[in-house]
Amino acid sequence: MTALTGLDPDVFASRLHLRPTGLLSVGALTVAGERLDIAIASEGRIESVSAPSGLIVEEHAASRS
Repeated sequence: MTALTGLDPDVFASRLHLRPTGLLSVGALTVAGERLDIAIASEGRIESVSAPSGLIVEEHAASRS
């Protein structure tokens, strides 16, 4: 899941690191018993995030090979 979506959770720090690589819509994931939805544009830019209260979502540039 991490390789396909670029999601890298840090449960202990209540953070979700995102390294988007292209068009992606992730929805209906459950984090801490609440719903997580993320939409990423074709150029790898995050369009929208709906995350549980207290979860910090951070965007990081994807590594290009």
